[in-house]
Amino acid sequence: MRVAYKMEYKYPVDERSSIELVPYSTEYKNKYKQVYNDCYHVMRVKLDKKPYDFIQDDTFFHTGMESVYLLLDNGEIIGSVALRGEEIDDLIVNPRFQGKGYGKQLLLWALEHINTERIILHVAEWNKRALNLYTKNGFEIVETIPI
Repeated sequence: MRVAYKMEYKYPVDERSSIELVPYSTEYKNKYKQVYNDCYHVMRVKLDKKPYDFIQDDTFFHTGMESVYLLLDNGEIIGSVALRGEEIDDLIVNPRFQGKGYGKQLLLWALEHINTERIILHVAEWNKRALNLYTKNGFEIVETIPI
């Protein structure tokens, strides 16, 4: 059975982010779509979740983008994260920049900027790197969800 985990921030870390993010802007729509699909494609194939490229058209951008923040370098998207209520969502790192510590920096930034006492996120069991990142930075699995 394939599962995802709901994780809750239980053990605060004493570390600060060294990056600055900017709110999503429509000028980055095509780049965001590409990076988002690149990040989730392999997982969606492994889990046989169709469509494999999740963002199919512009309807994805009609709601919720006001909660998305981008890490940019000369107009290129390094990564992004969404802060939706008590949830850190869609934390992604452009595959070209993975393995360089940006995921941790995005997570730390999100923890500093989310405006709620309880903080949760969801991660597929398949995504061992993300699961390890979240566990090492204060999150604990609180629920297992079949997918």
